[in-house]
Amino acid sequence: MAQSAISQHVAALAGIPQQPTAATAGPVVRPGYRLVPVPVGREGNVQTAWVECPSWCVTDHSERVAFIEDVNHNGQAAALSITTLHPARVPLEVSLSWWPALGEENSRPKLAVDLDSEVEVYDRTAALAMADQLVAFAAEVRRLAQSLPDDSPVRSQAGVREGRSA
Repeated sequence: MAQSAISQHVAALAGIPQQPTAATAGPVVRPGYRLVPVPVGREGNVQTAWVECPSWCVTDHSERVAFIEDVNHNGQAAALSITTLHPARVPLEVSLSWWPALGEENSRPKLAVDLDSEVEVYDRTAALAMADQLVAFAAEVRRLAQSLPDDSPVRSQAGVREGRSA
């Protein structure tokens, strides 16, 4: 009798689809990351490597790299362009950047600051300190700008617009 009761339960379990195991489910991806295929190698000897890519990365990883160490991650850049008459207007750009295979110093993402193709990278503490300096600088620009005369038209120009002579 006990045998037939077990048989019934075994038969009922047969209808449940097989669940993935650690061996069949594939690699575990950390929260905030996704796996992306990256072609790696020299032409004629290219392999596909699966790389953890942070959710903030906008890099197109479908382009072949020669070495796995060449894989980097970049976030969407924010730029500050200042209008100038100089033909080489160079914006200041900041973005998240990470070269995970370049050793301990680059084991975490950094803030990349690009000014005229000169890139400096900052960790969290240094990036926040730079942000504080930018806020103070912006406050000084605002203070100076508010001390300027209004942008209203010069009195003689205002009279001409209204049909009066100056």
